[in-house]
Amino acid sequence: MMALVVSRDRPAPMGAKLTDDEKIGLFDSMLAYCGTYKVEDGRVIHQVDASWNPLWGLAEQIRPFSISGDMLVISNAPAIDPVTAEEVIYRLEFQKV
Repeated sequence: MMALVVSRDRPAPMGAKLTDDEKIGLFDSMLAYCGTYKVEDGRVIHQVDASWNPLWGLAEQIRPFSISGDMLVISNAPAIDPVTAEEVIYRLEFQKV
């Protein structure tokens, strides 16, 4: 599996060559990871092979999920946001089309 999430207000580069500040802004406005997964007891368990945050590859990433009609919702347990240092719960919603 692979996940890539970017901010709606992701900054646009000003020129053909990125500045260090632009690189930081782009990095801080996204997350990505890929790897294998298994489903057990209402949870999806990701074994991360590569990610935006190398710390995610140190342990399985366990996410509860639910399916209702044409909606799949995957969330996580409370965690510290690596950009803001605030406690957050991320939630991804997918609708079958």
